[in-house]
Amino acid sequence: MIKDNTKPSAGFTLVELMVVMAIVGILASIAYPSYTSVMQKTRRQEAVRTLLEASQMMESAYAMNFNYTSVVSGAAITSFTTSDDFSQYYNLSASSSSTTFTLSAIPKSTQANDACGTLKITQTGSTTASTSGCW
Repeated sequence: MIKDNTKPSAGFTLVELMVVMAIVGILASIAYPSYTSVMQKTRRQEAVRTLLEASQMMESAYAMNFNYTSVVSGAAITSFTTSDDFSQYYNLSASSSSTTFTLSAIPKSTQANDACGTLKITQTGSTTASTSGCW
């Protein structure tokens, strides 16, 4: 009796697995930079939102006290808390006189490679960043 060895083997060959691994690696090398770019933009928008909210609080304090200095202590805004999403990636800094203020969102090392750099807003509503289009 002759054995029939024409039955196909089950499983994958090493070459097939290596081809799949190479494809996954290529896709990951394309997707990861896009993902990090989107996450940076999301964090930047959180910084913009926080600066606008703090600016509104400063204007509210000015309407009640006719100066901005009553709510700024050192470089911090009193009675203003930032979200964890903001404070993990940015520091909020404030400077004021009786009639002017400047609020800054300074990137921490976790957001340091962001091209926009420090985001600022003043009492006139003017905004600045290292690169145009960040606001």
